[in-house]
Amino acid sequence: MRQESMISFIYHSSPDCDQSNSNASAQLSTIPPYYLLVPYHEFAMRTSISCRSYKLAEPKKDLSKFHPRHSQHLRGSFVLVTPYSNITFDDIDNFYQKTLPMNTNNKTKPLQTPFATNVTFENIPYEYKNGLWHPVGVISAQRTAILIPLQGRDFNAKAFIFNIHAFARRQLLTYTVLLAEQIHPRSDRFNKGRLLNAGVRYIENQKSLNITCLILHDVDLIPENDGNYYVCEPTHPKHTTVRVRQIGSKRGYSRYYEFLIGGVLLLTPDMYRQVNGFSNLYWGWGGEDDDLSLRMIQRRVCVVRPVDAVTVYAALPHPHGHRNDARFNLLAWSTVRMDGDGYKQIDSLVEIVDVKQRSSVIHLKVNVDVEGSERRLSSLNESDERISAGSERRLSSLNESDERISAGSEASTASRNGT
Repeated sequence: MRQESMISFIYHSSPDCDQSNSNASAQLSTIPPYYLLVPYHEFAMRTSISCRSYKLAEPKKDLSKFHPRHSQHLRGSFVLVTPYSNITFDDIDNFYQKTLPMNTNNKTKPLQTPFATNVTFENIPYEYKNGLWHPVGVISAQRTAILIPLQGRDFNAKAFIFNIHAFARRQLLTYTVLLAEQIHPRSDRFNKGRLLNAGVRYIENQKSLNITCLILHDVDLIPENDGNYYVCEPTHPKHTTVRVRQIGSKRGYSRYYEFLIGGVLLLTPDMYRQVNGFSNLYWGWGGEDDDLSLRMIQRRVCVVRPVDAVTVYAALPHPHGHRNDARFNLLAWSTVRMDGDGYKQIDSLVEIVDVKQRSSVIHLKVNVDVEGSERRLSSLNESDERISAGSERRLSSLNESDERISAGSEASTASRNGT
């Protein structure tokens, strides 16, 4: 078995067992004696992270703690709208603040706009205040933040935001949408974990938002059934990306493997802190979601999933990122390092260099490589100091040479005068 296909996994053995032989190799290695190395592919494909017995919350109707299941705007299938490539964030702001509220006949007549045609989104009464969208007439049970990490993929971000507002309103959510965009480094070294950790930290620092439910959402996935309630469960994380179809493909829906919790994950801030968020070490595509699964297993956390009929998504076309070739080596040590690598450590690793507050989105621009930038800056400073020191030494040497030449000239002049 190759080393990169192994992962660490905790086990608990009885203190009365004779460990002198069985754990001898582990004691001599750098792996703690209460960890096992297991084949990653076999573990991931055969291990279920789902709760064995759990019934999703079905609270009674309460206008002061409103649950989406009681919304009169649910229609079953959610028909996404693919906008034109010329759509802007200003277009989205204006659409939900002005265009849609002014159109009273949109239930029967699709809207035609300069950036999208045949828009069938309903005019559901909403108001924007204090950074959140609130449904008129009810108080949602939760205050929700939809977090999207991305690098580039500007059109996907706008198409997602344009659709997700309509989806959230049909469920009468109180919500905000937050983009955490990586602007440095600009290479293919995308770090999803750091972006989500930074986004959660930003939300935590905005006390006035008082967010109680986090939805970690890939930018290319559009939900297709509004029976897929975007609310957090009280005791377990909820994973809703069970079946996904590619827009424009004839293959139909693909089912994700059971161990995966990527795509769309709903959990409370306390649940996020319980597993120390995401690892900060995954650069490129792949590995960070499975790392989070291992953290949940380590903390004895299982996830719940709604029924297959509603957990369906359409995936927007997008180029695939650079694969993270180091992911298996990182997964091997996931549970060993989880307390020292994650959400608690994010502040020294990232810098939010710009915040754009819109009604449709809070747009964070993030440098996810502060320590690398600092090392490069330090290196440049050291280089400048070496150059400066070298210049000073050369200047000093030239001055000493000039003094010797001057002294020699004076001595020669004095000798000629004496003669």
